[in-house]
Amino acid sequence: MTLIEAERTRRAPSAGETAQRDWLRALEATAPIAAQPKRLLFHVIEDFAQKFPDAPALICSDESLTYAALAARANAYARWAIAHGIAKGETVCLMMPNRPEYMAIWLGLSAIGVVVALINTQLRGPSLAHCIDAVAPTHVIAAAEFSEHLQSLAASLKIKPTIWSHGGRVPTHRSRSR
Repeated sequence: MTLIEAERTRRAPSAGETAQRDWLRALEATAPIAAQPKRLLFHVIEDFAQKFPDAPALICSDESLTYAALAARANAYARWAIAHGIAKGETVCLMMPNRPEYMAIWLGLSAIGVVVALINTQLRGPSLAHCIDAVAPTHVIAAAEFSEHLQSLAASLKIKPTIWSHGGRVPTHRSRSR
């Protein structure tokens, strides 16, 4: 039998075999996580920023960030949070559409031990109030396009978080309803 004939008669893997192979590959790729249970995505991004600083990390229609730029921006948000007294263990709601700043804020807050509750941007009224009250945040960071809605909702919240409006690189203080 020639090599060409052998290749023609070789059977394709079954769906079960393919799934098993993919599952084993996933286990191999994630096995190092067990060795470092306190390692966060932020740490992975920082490692990539050291190894591949100019490689694209986030690609968006109007802005792209390299790993170095993403790590720097996340660190800036971590410093911003610390400067405003946001501490490890606190919960901060983040209500923002998908964009590089969303990821940078999430990574920066997570890096200092803040619990980030990601809020669905489609929620309104009582549903939004319920989601915010359910996680009892000390702060809410909202994209500028949602801050007016949050301001009108503030009175109906059981908890009274500080609401920050994000329209540029750093959230600005909108209200402190405490």
